[in-house]
Amino acid sequence: MAELTFNAEVRNKVGKETSKKLRAEKKVPAVVYGKDMSPVHCSVARADVDKLRRVNRNALIDLNLGNEKHTVIVREGQKHPISGEYEHVDFQAVQMDKPVKVNVDLEYVGNPVGKKDGGIFTALVKSVKIECLPGKIPQVIKMNIDSLNTGESLHVSDIEAGDFKIITNQKIALCQVSAVKEEEEN
Repeated sequence: MAELTFNAEVRNKVGKETSKKLRAEKKVPAVVYGKDMSPVHCSVARADVDKLRRVNRNALIDLNLGNEKHTVIVREGQKHPISGEYEHVDFQAVQMDKPVKVNVDLEYVGNPVGKKDGGIFTALVKSVKIECLPGKIPQVIKMNIDSLNTGESLHVSDIEAGDFKIITNQKIALCQVSAVKEEEEN
């Protein structure tokens, strides 16, 4: 069910100098944490971590950690400001029968009716927080904007929930089509 499989090595030393040495060895420092487990500091091969760029941010990963195997998601990743390479990754261990809370990206599909009248479409929110089982996390939530007219907007309450529960406040506007105000000439 997992999209990727990583092998990780437990590390006993932590800190800036240890992390620099790991990066020089083409490894990325990481930590694995979750409910009912103590955090485990580890390292993952840079080649494996680079695969995260090609998958959804909530992808399930099988993490082989010594004799243990955990299903994890990336909770946070720190990237180098210039190269964009991962410098550290936080993995959250998940249980396939227990719900998790994650942010899922929104994808706006279609062409609003209001654009024909000169309206401007603006996406106000790029993702929403949901709660669901790890195996049911959608890659994206698609929002059809074809019927939006000038002056109209879609809210979180307009999302059709599938196998998930929406945590984000229902009153928040996701997108809108606004009328263009013309400047007055003096």
